[in-house]
Amino acid sequence: MGSHGLDSLSFNGQSLLASPENGELQPQKSVFRAVLDAFLPRPSSGVATPNKNGDTIDLSYPWGRVSCSYGKQGDKITMRIEVLNAGAKEIDQLSLRLLELNFPSAPKGGTLEAGMFGFGFKGPEWLLDQCPASIPSAADPRFVVPVVPVDYGTGTLNFCSDDVDCSVNVPYSTNFPARTRYPFMISCRDIQPGASKTFNVSLRFGPAGAPVQDLSGDVLERYARKYPFQVGWKDRRPIGAIFLAGPQINVASNPRRWIVNFGEIDITNDKGKAAFRAALLKLADNSVQVLKDIGAQGMITWDPEGEEFPGACYYGDPRLVPTLAPEMEFKNDGTKSVIDEYFEKFRAAGLRTGVCIRPQQIVMIDGKPVHQDTDDDHATEVLLERIGYAKQRWGCTLFYVDSTTTATIGGRSYYPDVFKAVAQAHPDVLLIPENESMRYFAYSAPLNSYMHHRVTSTPAGARMVYPKSFSVLMAPDGDRPEDHDALLSAVRRGDILLFNGWYNSDGTEKIKKLYQEAGR
Repeated sequence: MGSHGLDSLSFNGQSLLASPENGELQPQKSVFRAVLDAFLPRPSSGVATPNKNGDTIDLSYPWGRVSCSYGKQGDKITMRIEVLNAGAKEIDQLSLRLLELNFPSAPKGGTLEAGMFGFGFKGPEWLLDQCPASIPSAADPRFVVPVVPVDYGTGTLNFCSDDVDCSVNVPYSTNFPARTRYPFMISCRDIQPGASKTFNVSLRFGPAGAPVQDLSGDVLERYARKYPFQVGWKDRRPIGAIFLAGPQINVASNPRRWIVNFGEIDITNDKGKAAFRAALLKLADNSVQVLKDIGAQGMITWDPEGEEFPGACYYGDPRLVPTLAPEMEFKNDGTKSVIDEYFEKFRAAGLRTGVCIRPQQIVMIDGKPVHQDTDDDHATEVLLERIGYAKQRWGCTLFYVDSTTTATIGGRSYYPDVFKAVAQAHPDVLLIPENESMRYFAYSAPLNSYMHHRVTSTPAGARMVYPKSFSVLMAPDGDRPEDHDALLSAVRRGDILLFNGWYNSDGTEKIKKLYQEAGR
């Protein structure tokens, strides 16, 4: 300890602090300031001062005080940070640089976040500040367990929020191009006026390659207790995807671009609508046969609203079927609409039904549907309305949730509390969000794509916290020989394969064999 923070820090004889200044407790700098300081070093600002306790450093502000008490427990450095808000306004967020470590080589690392389509934490296998763009550098406990594993060649450390209450972040290197020096930062939230709040963080050291569970198992367990696993879906048989429309269809009499009869449909008169009805119900009969043959639990239908306006697809609002695709309500002198007959075919065969929905609101502008961005609270409301409609009308229990990100600069996944609220309101449905964060796995089975990214299982970071978590893996073409064992293991562990369910193919046969071999 020194007068402003840590003077030195080493593990197994490897020094990790270049100078006492690097161990100084500081307010967080901007990226620009940090890079500038790397080229034009400045003397310590001196804002951190020791108090009467030799292991504690204070930072004084006009609005209050930050105190950091340091401790050592075996191979763990602990920091107890108390924030006193003496002002009249709530502190929404306060960020601090705890120290800056200097590693012997460019370290690998990152959060345990899943990333879009599940190609997130895998060991990790990339340099610390070069994670995929869809994976935030900050381990924010609202989304992911607050642990940042760092493997620096001669050792491993985990940067943890021990009480899973603040974000931990190792965002960038300060010495390009070597990339060996990194600041370790935290963000504390929600400190009320006149109140103090305590945050406990730690640096946990171990040998090179030490698993996250070995160094931070207690943090993983604490996070799982705070945000418990709530998915009660037992059926892990495959699910068939059925696409009723597509942009490849361009027939004037078929403005909704229905794929039946190779697009040669005329919905401008009753005779054509009757032919459309017959073709759609034939597709349903064929699909039922495919699904039953492979042993599927059910299907999810995309585009019951059609794709008349491809720029706005997928609409994801089954309530708009009568407005956007009125031919779906054609009854042909019967008592039921063709869309109701379509879904009834699957239910009568003992199959589950589902639809694609979106959390964005649709508004009609100049006669065309346009997606309107929603905040988290509004997204919850939108999803509840659409699920309620599809459940009541068609008995749907499978819901692919498209475009689960906000439109803020850079975008982010909706808060997991959106899916928590929806899952609690509808515990009898399976939610399959497109974009994901690690905590989504507590309430849903996110979509991960074998087809696009060769993702072959639920992300390792999610399974560390939620051992029973599972994904829906998009695999319409089945497995490749080199990935057979990985997908077989995924099926055995409960991941669900998604395939094209309206026609037989080599892919459906491969998936059937995978499930037979897995004994699921």
